[in-house]
Formats: sequence, structure tokens, C-alpha cells
Amino acid sequence: MNLEYTGRKVTKLAYRFLTTPADIYHSLVTHRLILCQLIRRDILARYRKSYLGILWALLTPMLTFVVYFYVFSNILRVRFTSPVPNINYNYGIILFSGIMLHLFLTEVLNRSPVLVLENVNFVKKVVFPLEILSLVAIGSAMVPLSLNYLILVGAIFLFNGTVQPTIILVPLVWIPFFAVVAGISWVLSSLGVFLRDIVHVVGLFSTLLLFGSTILFPANNLPNFLKILILFNPLSVPVHATRNLALWGLIPNLNYLTIYTGFAIIFLWFSAFWFTRTKRGFADVI
Repeated sequence: MNLEYTGRKVTKLAYRFLTTPADIYHSLVTHRLILCQLIRRDILARYRKSYLGILWALLTPMLTFVVYFYVFSNILRVRFTSPVPNINYNYGIILFSGIMLHLFLTEVLNRSPVLVLENVNFVKKVVFPLEILSLVAIGSAMVPLSLNYLILVGAIFLFNGTVQPTIILVPLVWIPFFAVVAGISWVLSSLGVFLRDIVHVVGLFSTLLLFGSTILFPANNLPNFLKILILFNPLSVPVHATRNLALWGLIPNLNYLTIYTGFAIIFLWFSAFWFTRTKRGFADVI
């Protein structure tokens, strides 16, 4: 009798998960061991059969950096104006400080539409928290992002001879960005079950986010309406804050960060609520 009651209680909780911000936190705490194990398995599986192994986590962004650096520095000759006197950086470093966030976002977006489809065995388990699949993808993508962060610190030190003390605050301004990415992943992983074509749209969406942000070019010379439009890009505020803290030693615009954080919380709740409601139909479709 107790087992039957417990089973009904767990099943009920499984459907209540993520209906409030408190449930999101509760889900993370409750399933932290499962989450860590799945992230570890995902990372090992990704590099297990490759000759260079986890070195690809370093080589991929570095090669991407070289391509963008050559095109925009030597051909298009793009320049960023320094907001701080006597502190100027090579365009490659400025570019890398933003492109690493786009690489992180792209990796999560590309995996999200097939997360549920690639884990059908978990769908059949009623009490398995399917919401953590997106968190596994994010946790796995944080490994190359962390390496890129270390590369950025090393590049700044080699180029400038010193590192701004505010650079240690960079991971803090990424927290709302991670929340937005988690929300997007929940929406895409849910839609991917019902709309299989969405996997082909994600690549275009990721490219639009790249060129619709201030990663590749400064926004100083853009018309005012485009400057406002770019702020709606989920990459713009984190990239701007990262550059202020890591490169210039400046505190980012707190108004923008506050608004962005508020949006991240609301969007995370909405996405979690959406995923919780739609996951009830996963088993029927799959």
C-alpha cells in the first residue's frame, strides 16, 4: 500500500515539475546526481572515438577564431573603438570574447530538437525527469565554453601584459544567459517531437542570432532603430557585459542587465511550463 501511494505521489510530482520557479530549483536539487552522471557520460561519449579526444573542444573554437579573424581583420578591416583610453585590443580578441558565447548557444540549439527523440527509452519511464535532458546539453556545452574563457584570459594577458580584475565577474553575468538558453532548449526539444522539420530551421536561426548581434561588428554606426532591435537578441547583452568586464574593466549597463535578467526569469518559467504541459503527449507521438 505504501509503495502504491509513493508511486502515485512521484507520478503526480513528475507532472507538477517546473510549473513554478521553485519547482525548477527543486528539480535541479532532486536530480543533481542523475544530471551530473548524464553530463559526464555525454562528454565522454562525444570524444571517446576521436584521436584527439577533448582537444577538439579547444581546436574547434580556435579554428573558428582564425577564420573570423582573417576575414574581418584583413579583408573587411572591421575595427572596434575602445571605450577606455590607452587600452586597445586586437580585433581577434574582441571577436573571440563574443563568438565563444555564440558557439555555446549554437551547440545547445543544434542538439535541442532531437534531445527527446534520441532518448526514447527515457520517455517510456513515467517518473524520469525529461526536463534535465536540456540541462545535460547545457552542462556538456559548458566544458568548451569554460576552456574558451581560459583561452580568452590567456590571450588578454599575452596581448596586454595584464588582466582586468573585473574579468572574474564574467561568469556571473552569464547566469541569466544560461537561463535563456535553457528556456530555448526546452521549447525546441518539445517542438522537435511534434514538428520534425524544426531541426532544419535551427541552423538558420543560429546564424541570424550571430549576425544580428554585436559580436562581429560594433553598433556605434548603426541607425538607432537597429541598435534597439539588436538588444532583443539574447546574445547582445551578455556579449556586451562580457567585453566590458573582461576587456575594458568596466561595469556593464546595470539597467540592461536587470531587464535581461527579469526577461530570463519569465522566459525560463514560461518554457518550463510549456515543456511540462507538452511532455504528456511525447509517448503518444513517439
